[in-house]
Amino acid sequence: MSNGTRGAPGGGAIERPVVILLCGLPGSGKTTFARQQERETGAIRFSTDEWMADLGLDFFDALRDNMQDRLDRLWVQLVERGLNVILEDGTWQREERDGIRRVAQRLGASAELHYFDVTFEELWRRLEARNTRPPYGAVPITRAILEDSRLRLQRPDQAEFSLFDRFVVHR
Repeated sequence: MSNGTRGAPGGGAIERPVVILLCGLPGSGKTTFARQQERETGAIRFSTDEWMADLGLDFFDALRDNMQDRLDRLWVQLVERGLNVILEDGTWQREERDGIRRVAQRLGASAELHYFDVTFEELWRRLEARNTRPPYGAVPITRAILEDSRLRLQRPDQAEFSLFDRFVVHR
């Protein structure tokens, strides 16, 4: 159907599931936004950092990639069942965002990108405050880690935004 719905038994229409993808550096507000969306929409939120903390693993442990692979399989299963998901992990690389968008589209889901565009100095100010009393599941971030992260981030541009069903830039 052209209105973004698919047919349901009995002739009614149901909404397509939504994959909400967050892109941003540490301290940009991704977790705060994701938790709010989880509360307001009932979408299932995925945070690899929180899973690592739940299992008592170091945030930088080599098992992180295995954990991420398993969580990726899980969110795909949920979307296949018609549920909405929030992917909170930052998705710094364009290739990663493209892959998630393609999977969402293949599953008939709407793909939504939220980009958190915050200045480096504001990110560092927030992280310094967070590092003094880190909330559960928050990775301690040094200025050097933040600087390295900034260099690795591939910022989405207008051409990329246009590939998503919806996009929002948060400042």
